[in-house]
Amino acid sequence: MKVLVDPRAGFCGGVRRVVKMAEKVMEETRLPLVSLGDIIHNEVEIARLSEQGLSSIDHGGMASDCGPKKVLIRAHGEPPETYERAKQLGVELIDGTCPVVTRSQNIARKHYEAGEQVVIIGKPYHPETIGIKGHCDNKAYVVYERDDVKQLDPNKKVFILAQTTVSREWFEERIAWIKEYAHNVEVQVENTLCRFVVGRDSDLEVFAKQVDVIIMVGGTKSSNTKALYGVCKRMNDRAHLIVDESELDYSWFRESDTIGVTGSASTPHWLLEKVRDTIGQQTGAEILRDTANWEAQQQDHELAAIEKDDCSC
Repeated sequence: MKVLVDPRAGFCGGVRRVVKMAEKVMEETRLPLVSLGDIIHNEVEIARLSEQGLSSIDHGGMASDCGPKKVLIRAHGEPPETYERAKQLGVELIDGTCPVVTRSQNIARKHYEAGEQVVIIGKPYHPETIGIKGHCDNKAYVVYERDDVKQLDPNKKVFILAQTTVSREWFEERIAWIKEYAHNVEVQVENTLCRFVVGRDSDLEVFAKQVDVIIMVGGTKSSNTKALYGVCKRMNDRAHLIVDESELDYSWFRESDTIGVTGSASTPHWLLEKVRDTIGQQTGAEILRDTANWEAQQQDHELAAIEKDDCSC
């Protein structure tokens, strides 16, 4: 029996960036820190960060009389009114918005100010979508269901972008709906999908076929975890979903198996390694530790390049 971690699994670049930011602020100030909403959709990582002093509040908590004076914006980003409200309250914001999301916000605003109909293909209540819409004075249209296209003026130029974390197929299907509805006008599309997230499906399909058993590790609130687990299950019927090592069932494994451990964009790499090591310790499986760090290095490099360009469009 052998067990290894998927070399492409773990945090996406934006999540890793904001987690590092939170840890650095708490280390330098030696004070607790508050994030606006959960910093990540993974309860195990939230518990680890809470031990270091990180907690979360909602918008109402930020505005309360005893609210914090320093607040971290998570990778999903926020609409402009959040920044304006913080300024009024005297709250210092530490902006952890993912540069990929900031770029989308800037692109949407540019086309909205040019007088175009801006369409965000995404989930209407997702914080990233709300943030991008806010950069268009909340007048951008969100297309999620097919009937959502009826909000549009079919005789006015349309500009389309995506919530960065939706699937390519999902994005393209809704583009087709819009083009069919607004067939008499110019429809411009900007692919704002996050390469780090979108590319995971095809990478995971390959990994899931290379192992006998695949363990998906992720948070119960993470839609990305559920989607990637679906990929695992489609490619390998011996796929299992767990939150952490305590949920492992050793009857899943056979003596000759190669076991792969993977995770979503919100699953920390240390947790994947802990699951791998626990399987090795409990079953006697050989632990393969040659996990590459190439993907993390590549993500950090690309995020830095986007930031250096000031996320202009």
